[in-house]
Amino acid sequence: MRVFALHPDAETLSQYAARALKEGARIATGRHLERCAQCRETVKVLRQLTELGTESVDSQSQGDTLAKVLDARAAGARALLPTAEPVAVRSRRLPVAAAAGFVAIIALVYLFSIRNVSAGARTGVLRFDPVAPKPGDMVQAIYEPNAPLSRFDTLVLRARFRKPVDEAYNEGAVVRRVGVMRRSGDQFTLHFRLPDSVVFAVFAVESPSADVLDDNDQQLWGLLTADSAGKSLFDALVQKERDMMGRNWEEGLRTTRTLAALYPDDPEAGGLVAVYERWVLGDHIADSLLPSHRRRFAALQASLGEKPQLPARIIAGMAHFAIQLDDSIAKHFWISRLQTSFPDDPEVLFREENRLAEQYIKTKKDERGFYHVIETRPAYFEELEPLWQRDEPTHDRSLRMLAQNAFVHAMQASDTVHLRIWAGRYHRLSRDMAGSSAYLGKELLQYPTLHDTAMSWLRDGVRRLAEPPDSLRALTATAAEEREGNRARAQPILATLGNALIEDGHAAAGLDTLRLAASYGWNPQVLRSVAQALIARGDTNAALQSYARVVADPGTPAALKDSIRIMVSHHDAATWAMLVRNASQEMRQSVLQRASPRALSGPLRLMTRSGDTRHLADVANGKVTVVMFWSPYCGFSLEPLHDLDLLSERLASQGAQVVTILEDQPFSKDLEQTLRVWNAGDLPVLYDFRGDARRAFTSFGTPDYYVLDSSGRVMFAHSSLEELSRQVAALLPSDSPTP
Repeated sequence: MRVFALHPDAETLSQYAARALKEGARIATGRHLERCAQCRETVKVLRQLTELGTESVDSQSQGDTLAKVLDARAAGARALLPTAEPVAVRSRRLPVAAAAGFVAIIALVYLFSIRNVSAGARTGVLRFDPVAPKPGDMVQAIYEPNAPLSRFDTLVLRARFRKPVDEAYNEGAVVRRVGVMRRSGDQFTLHFRLPDSVVFAVFAVESPSADVLDDNDQQLWGLLTADSAGKSLFDALVQKERDMMGRNWEEGLRTTRTLAALYPDDPEAGGLVAVYERWVLGDHIADSLLPSHRRRFAALQASLGEKPQLPARIIAGMAHFAIQLDDSIAKHFWISRLQTSFPDDPEVLFREENRLAEQYIKTKKDERGFYHVIETRPAYFEELEPLWQRDEPTHDRSLRMLAQNAFVHAMQASDTVHLRIWAGRYHRLSRDMAGSSAYLGKELLQYPTLHDTAMSWLRDGVRRLAEPPDSLRALTATAAEEREGNRARAQPILATLGNALIEDGHAAAGLDTLRLAASYGWNPQVLRSVAQALIARGDTNAALQSYARVVADPGTPAALKDSIRIMVSHHDAATWAMLVRNASQEMRQSVLQRASPRALSGPLRLMTRSGDTRHLADVANGKVTVVMFWSPYCGFSLEPLHDLDLLSERLASQGAQVVTILEDQPFSKDLEQTLRVWNAGDLPVLYDFRGDARRAFTSFGTPDYYVLDSSGRVMFAHSSLEELSRQVAALLPSDSPTP
């Protein structure tokens, strides 16, 4: 919890929003709100949420609630996130008489959302009958195509089916070809049976050759399963929340709130809401909402605490809920009960691995808040092995995390015996995840006794990317986009493999592999490796062409450019200058081939450090602009800040700029200290105080990079720090100096 020394505390703001403060406190708080935009926004959101959340979910008021929901949506309400304690639904079963009401509400809300989605010409309309099927039901999919797909006679429906045991996020998730949709007038239809093991699914529609795709602007179309009364299944809502993880946090919050409203007696639901409120609404608002969560937890504690036999999931849910409320006594009670009642539960075993790491691995915290391993004692691996033997038969989703932790600890200890064991286990569990073979292979290359295994895994990674099954193609990617993405993922693997072959004495094979890597995209590190290999073989002319590409790259450090120029100084200066010019043009063309122009929509309001509100168009001001979404609590966001600060300085002289956007509260001394520690004090920082930018960019993870052209269109989305300089250079006029 943060300290707001100059602001009313969370409880005061919460009571002010509820109009429950006494006169003196109310007047004092009101005076503060007159000059503090941050607290005004908090109170405004709290009142909106409270008004929406006080509606009952019982059958008598459902019609009124639906009308208010639709009216709010029509009026442009940003979010419909009930926050008050929902009316208790004491059982997961509903009276049969309520079934029609639930189904009608689901259908009306679904159709209303479809009308919003189809307003844009880019997307079609996909709907299902029934809208809330039971697992195993027959379902009819009906698609009204967008313009690009309307010219086909048949279309293909693809889906990501989720079972109750599936993990959060979607990396490595299997996608199925549901079937062929056939034209019927202006629509396409398909009947299919939903597998009885599936509780939630998301869909996309594409052309028969997979070269034209409608993915609902990357949001896809979802299908929740329900019981015989039309009530969404608990597991269905949990799987929807996991599917939204990392791709739409706000929809994840809405899903957890629905889960908590429909299943108020389930502690997992309450804990999930508290987690998402902190992620999406920020600490300030999340702290204001804690009292209602504490009341819910207290009621659950009273009803469950003395029950002699509870399922492991309920006990674990209580433990998770207590952790979110920072209730150490309740946390200890429920974790101890889980350990006693279910000693072989995967969560118990995973927590035991964490305990072993704390006991046997000595770490030291640096000034930036990162922990570095000082010593790893062999007892960690000795005591971990029997835990693995107990955990492996469960096939639980925590297995991969446990194997990854042990692999990292073995690598930090340079323990090749245990590294071989745990790398093998981690590889087996993560083989379908993009880049896992490459990551493991590259890490193992440094150990001579594991060299052959590393080379084998590198080749396996390249082979799987070269001939991937269509079931691993993302729902949001055409076949061509997937091939291009796989080439980009394969490039560093091929480069590592090529350099390893050269070190092993296979110069010709290594050079061929490096050349293949270079053909997969513009990568100065790969190009430099090619040049060095060519120099070693005496092929100077070919080496100069590769070195020219390295020098032409705007991201190449000045010192490296100077060293290359010194190396080639004895060659013809005019020829060298021509090679660099040609390489610059080649770089520009290579980068622009991957551009995907997209206009941004919405108000896009941002707040400056001084509290002023500005629109992104005014901030961009006709300049090529790099946008970075980041969080001061994300280590992966902090590490690139200094490099981004240096890039910002270089781009300023080219008429381009860098803008960073925070999803959390930036106006504090802690933020200024963070920027100083990471040597990024000059970076422009803006606050996405209404979530406008996050929604417009569809950015739900950090760090996340985008590049806008001078007209404000997104040209490159979800980019990387290494690519930013090239992308900006490609968008600047060709006669601009290299950034």
